[in-house]
Amino acid sequence: MNILKVENRNADMKAKQLRKSGIIPVSLYGSDIENSLLLQTTEAEAKKLLKSSAKDSGVVLHIDGKKAVALLREIKYNPLGSQIENLSFQKLIEDEKVSSTAQIVLVNKEKVPEFIQQSLFDVSYRAYPSSLIDKIEIDLEGMKAGDVVRVEDLDIAKNEDIELLTAPEEMIISIIENRNGVSDQEETEEPQEA
Repeated sequence: MNILKVENRNADMKAKQLRKSGIIPVSLYGSDIENSLLLQTTEAEAKKLLKSSAKDSGVVLHIDGKKAVALLREIKYNPLGSQIENLSFQKLIEDEKVSSTAQIVLVNKEKVPEFIQQSLFDVSYRAYPSSLIDKIEIDLEGMKAGDVVRVEDLDIAKNEDIELLTAPEEMIISIIENRNGVSDQEETEEPQEA
């Protein structure tokens, strides 16, 4: 799990003032927290985290010498740019199941000459914090036209500690033969006049 250093935030400081000084507002909530904790981190720390973490990723928050395991639930960006405005986390409790999603990552795409049609990009599930996963890799090496991968084919579907929320029969990818040996890119090119 990735780590994010945060510290308590002064509730009197406006979020806009914080962002102008390179500080990103952070909130932490959970069933064992009466009111959301107002926290903050540096813009550099937030950017570093988001390079390797997506929504619903597990993160260890270091809060003034204490640790809290949490899920990254919301990333707010400025609508006019890519500046991070706010991060929200849900604190995880060891014996309490939580809903999450795992991103689907296709590996060895370049080794499949046929067309790869992907219709599902993440899988929703419920699990205890110890069983959470951020991504699911599907190795495409050796796949050929006609091959299909469904949610039920994944290791996550066979894990007894994980309750799938995405239907097991849902198709993730199918491999389709390129027509007449012409690549997809060549098919979309405009015919040239003689």
